Amino acid sequence: MKRFEITCAAVLINLFLGNAVVAGDETRTGRVSAPASISSRNSDALPAKNIAVRVRNDGEQITVEATFVVPILPEQAWAVLTDFDNIPNFNSGVISSRVTGRTGNRVWVSQKGATKYGFLTFSYDSKREIDLFPFSKIQERLTSGSMRKLEETTQLTPEGDQTRITYHAVFIPGTWIPPMVGNAFIKHEAREQFAELVNEMIRRNQVKIASREP
Repeated sequence: MKRFEITCAAVLINLFLGNAVVAGDETRTGRVSAPASISSRNSDALPAKNIAVRVRNDGEQITVEATFVVPILPEQAWAVLTDFDNIPNFNSGVISSRVTGRTGNRVWVSQKGATKYGFLTFSYDSKREIDLFPFSKIQERLTSGSMRKLEETTQLTPEGDQTRITYHAVFIPGTWIPPMVGNAFIKHEAREQFAELVNEMIRRNQVKIASREP
């Protein structure tokens, strides 16, 4: 079985993701409602179709954009997005993740991941430099790994008592990926991994609420 080395852009992761060379814009609003009970690895609990994803592939460089709204405050979403050491516990595409260094709001993280799409297996490893701007923006840059380039930005914008998460990634895989196969995989993987992240955000919020109940 041939293996392609690729980031699971999202991205993110965990982003991270469709049709020909350019995947069309989603027409949905990108709003996600909180389910009554959630398993952090059960992305079916969250309607992934409500996560709007767009993929562009020029034959070398791939761009991924995603947006959705979660029913929690930015601080609560931030806690999950920056829980780098525990990402494998709630993101099934990440095999290992650990913080290797920290200086102020700059963090260095080493990750390995793998996922299957049909009969293909995609894997990646990366070392990233991450700049944190609490509780509004996360910027990531690849320093070494199986990809030639990876730059990611995740923004958190409050909307009342909810949070809009906007994700943008540009990457160049270490191995050429056929656009029709690669785009479909990336779009699918992005939705699945974002759904798992949102499920974990909502799960933690439900635990917090339950702990305050008499």
